[in-house]
Amino acid sequence: MTTRRTARICTAFALASTVVLGGGVAAAADTYTRVFTGSGYSDWGFALDYARGQAYQKALADGFVYEQCVETGKVVLMFEAHVTWECTREA
Repeated sequence: MTTRRTARICTAFALASTVVLGGGVAAAADTYTRVFTGSGYSDWGFALDYARGQAYQKALADGFVYEQCVETGKVVLMFEAHVTWECTREA
């Protein structure tokens, strides 16, 4: 008798945890995130601007707006620059 009760309790707990965890997974799946990179080259000091512009144009082409993007990486060298943008929106 106690093993049946224990089995029912375990089954109920497993179902409840599936429902709770399943709801969390569905909410996380509602967002769409992409990473864009941009590279720029310039003798006049505009390499970073060109790199950001390239990443921004790629994000625009994928349907993101400026406010949905964050610059997550930046490498600036003598005549070149590379940036990484991460953009997130609701799916």
